[in-house]
Amino acid sequence: MAKKKRQNKQPYKQHDTSYRHPRSKQQKTWVNVVRLIIVLLIVLGLIGSVLLGTVTTAYGMERTLSAERGRANALRGNFSLALSSRALPLALSSRASERYLVNAATEWRTSLLPASTRIFADLLPGDRIDGHPAEDYLTSTSDVPEVAAPYAGLCTKDGTLLFERNVDSAVSMASTTKMMTALVALENMSADHLLKVTSVAASTEGTSAGLQEDIELTLLDALYALLLPSGNDAAVVIAQNISNTEARFVELMNAKAAELGLTSTHFADSSGLSDENHYTTVRDFLLLARVCMDNRTFRDIVGSQTYTTTVGGEEREFVSTSMLPDVLEGAEALGIKTGSTDAAGFCFVGAAVARGIELYTVVFAAPSSEQRFYDTAELLEWGFRHYRAVELINTSQQVAEVALLSWPDKTVAAYAPAAVRIELFDLNGPISQEINITDIEGEASRGKTCGEIVWTQRDEVLATSSVVVGTTVLAPDFWQGLTIAWQRFWGTFFGELTHAESRLLLKQELTVPEPSAA
Repeated sequence: MAKKKRQNKQPYKQHDTSYRHPRSKQQKTWVNVVRLIIVLLIVLGLIGSVLLGTVTTAYGMERTLSAERGRANALRGNFSLALSSRALPLALSSRASERYLVNAATEWRTSLLPASTRIFADLLPGDRIDGHPAEDYLTSTSDVPEVAAPYAGLCTKDGTLLFERNVDSAVSMASTTKMMTALVALENMSADHLLKVTSVAASTEGTSAGLQEDIELTLLDALYALLLPSGNDAAVVIAQNISNTEARFVELMNAKAAELGLTSTHFADSSGLSDENHYTTVRDFLLLARVCMDNRTFRDIVGSQTYTTTVGGEEREFVSTSMLPDVLEGAEALGIKTGSTDAAGFCFVGAAVARGIELYTVVFAAPSSEQRFYDTAELLEWGFRHYRAVELINTSQQVAEVALLSWPDKTVAAYAPAAVRIELFDLNGPISQEINITDIEGEASRGKTCGEIVWTQRDEVLATSSVVVGTTVLAPDFWQGLTIAWQRFWGTFFGELTHAESRLLLKQELTVPEPSAA
């Protein structure tokens, strides 16, 4: 039976690319919208992940910092507890007392707080850097000292104040008083003079060097006992042997303060135990530190960490209370003196040297024994980073070509007659070089002054130097002079110069060189 042929009433559209379902355009729009929403969700998810990670990291860092601070406080508490728990052996004998101090100092050195847990404070209103408001420097640097003590100062060997915080406020200075005690003693008695320990001196309260009644020791040994373990007994021994009574010796101390210009300082005793009518300022003690360190014997004593001698037939070892060498980096600690009382807080007068630069610090009323050393190290390390010796010019650097007016086309090289090296503070910005040159008429003889250089920084003159001729150039003789005159006559018709022009070879501004590695 024959199959019937299929009848399609509508044409077949499968391969007709021009055909579209009536609703396909609307569907495509919705698909695009869905795709856009998915892309936005993905982007938002990525951004959220980044933000969440940042917050989590910050939270973790804060928790870590809090934990470190907790460990730091624990260390301080342990050290204080160790002092209390070992107080009994101190009463047994001077030898036990001395050994206790040695052991405590050694244990403390090994448990000093790491840098990450130091307690730092922001700049305070009134802080000054190199004589200017500290905030003036914040636009150009973030490197400013972070010091916790409310009274602090840093100065150079010539007395330039690099950092000031309440330097003129009257405060108690505790055992840093003994710096003046030592200075007056060295100026009134020879170092080998024998001193006798009285019963009053041996029973002096506070920190003790363990000096027993009736023993004899040299002034030098007494000064080591005074300045290293901070012996109050040594202070009274020195005062009584020089002036018979401590009160008369204190008069010498105040007279010396007046002589040095310590106008805001008054002493009431030789050791710093007193808090009433016993005061100074950071500014005054920075000056006192500089004067004391000019004395060779004083400098040698405070630069020692230990000193061994024989006192009363017994070998003794005096150990410094200064921990500055343990925390100071990149410089050599030179001393000077610690101090602490309930009223004065924790005090330290320090000194250090690096690359030939010597700096001095005073920190009064620090919040803890450790912090006074961290504050001191912070000030010194900051100071050495920014105050240093630089060479402004040397004799091989040509300053200018100076015109010789007697010749039509000659110049002569000019140089500084000697190298110029100074110490400067780099945070004050670049150095301006103002060069003034005078053209030379007639003969230019070697070494003849032909100008001057003036270096300034922040409108303050740093240094000056003359500029001199480097080689001799004779003036034209008679016949040469006639020839030159003829050339100049004709040259006027053609606009030619009658002589060469001077030319400066140095820049008007000098960038402060980076510190050398040496």
